[in-house]
Amino acid sequence: MFYSRAEKPVILGGRYGLSSKDTTPSHMLSVFENMKLKEPKNLFTVSIVDDVTMMSLPVLPEINVALPGTYSAKFYGLGADGTVGANKNSIKIIGDTTDKYCQAYFAYDSKKSGGLTTSHLRFGDKPIRSPYLVNTPDFLACHVPSYLDKYDMLKGLKPDGTFLLNSIWMQKRPRDAFRTI
Repeated sequence: MFYSRAEKPVILGGRYGLSSKDTTPSHMLSVFENMKLKEPKNLFTVSIVDDVTMMSLPVLPEINVALPGTYSAKFYGLGADGTVGANKNSIKIIGDTTDKYCQAYFAYDSKKSGGLTTSHLRFGDKPIRSPYLVNTPDFLACHVPSYLDKYDMLKGLKPDGTFLLNSIWMQKRPRDAFRTI
């Protein structure tokens, strides 16, 4: 079968997951937005800013693809500090003692002990069919204060989301706060 030039399909290609970058739903949305253009980029790059070929697609804000009612949480910890173990136990308790559906994914630094760990947890009333990585959490916890300088901790946190910083600093309270009645 022969097609006229106007009827031929447009075939585009690109690269993703470079430099060990994860590919997220917002990156895929960027590919679809590129396809809508009058002159879409071919041989594009997704998920990184390619300053060599200048063929990167725009990095869009993270999007939430989970069903309404799904609660997402993300925890940054230090290898061997107990964060991953505690999160594994938490998701197991939720799954075993409630009617909630659960999903958990744990990412470890190659250093294991002393390296970065990230726990991605979801639970909700309906089956969870979301990518493993939580990029738009309702709850975000950081158990290592120095990570505030190394990582964009609040990136993707939902509006009205909760950020918990586990630190050694104590809030100063008025003397009366410790008075017993």
